[in-house]
Amino acid sequence: MTEDDNKSVSTSEAVTPPTGEQATDAQGQLAAAVDDLLDQLQHKFDNVSREMFGKLDDMARRLDELEASLATAGDSSTPTGPGSPTK
Repeated sequence: MTEDDNKSVSTSEAVTPPTGEQATDAQGQLAAAVDDLLDQLQHKFDNVSREMFGKLDDMARRLDELEASLATAGDSSTPTGPGSPTK
């Protein structure tokens, strides 16, 4: 073997992808990072969902109160108020 052949062998060994335990460890780290990211996203979506439902519930309650106040105001109106015909 010549000196040039030895250089090409050492260069090709340095370029080879990780195998065995290194590849498994890298895959495990990637899976853990993806799981962590998904957990963070799930937590954020849960918070946004909870906040939106709270605001919708509040809006429904306020609309119910408005409807009730309009219903009671309409029932108690008298024809002698301003703008009503008088003799």
